[in-house]
Amino acid sequence: MNGLSSRTLLVAAAAWVAAVFAAALYLQHVVGLAPCPLCVLQRVGMLAGGLLAAAAAAARTGSWTRIAVIGTALVATAAGGGVAIWHSWLLANPPEQLGCGRPFQWFHEDFPLAVWLPRLFRGDGDCLRVEWSLLGLTVPHWSLLGFAALLALLGLALRQAWRERAARASH
Repeated sequence: MNGLSSRTLLVAAAAWVAAVFAAALYLQHVVGLAPCPLCVLQRVGMLAGGLLAAAAAAARTGSWTRIAVIGTALVATAAGGGVAIWHSWLLANPPEQLGCGRPFQWFHEDFPLAVWLPRLFRGDGDCLRVEWSLLGLTVPHWSLLGFAALLALLGLALRQAWRERAARASH
């Protein structure tokens, strides 16, 4: 087996998600940026990818279970990345009539995570308002980079898990 094991890559992916979440919570609770509904959906995608990466790391090396859970993590992460792409596009091409958070009125009252964990998943901010940037990139752009890094780690883990499965099958 060459390179890092799939378990090591999956633990790195879960650690990456923890770091991204820590940054998001810093921006929310220290800097004072209220997340918008699209930001919260990105958090859900990132969290799902990280929890599934941790679950896959716990699965047996060379198992179909590990491969399936990594695949599911990739789908969840890609969905969150898609929201980040949409959010970035909205910032570059804002609609004339409507803020992206306003069609999400249901979100404030009915979104279960906003009810259960309001400090993490309450989306009160305006999706089209840029209140913070670093190196010319806004929060959705940084989020997109975070998703790209997670997708890369998960993709490498999947490739390595297939190799581990093949090595196990040949013995």
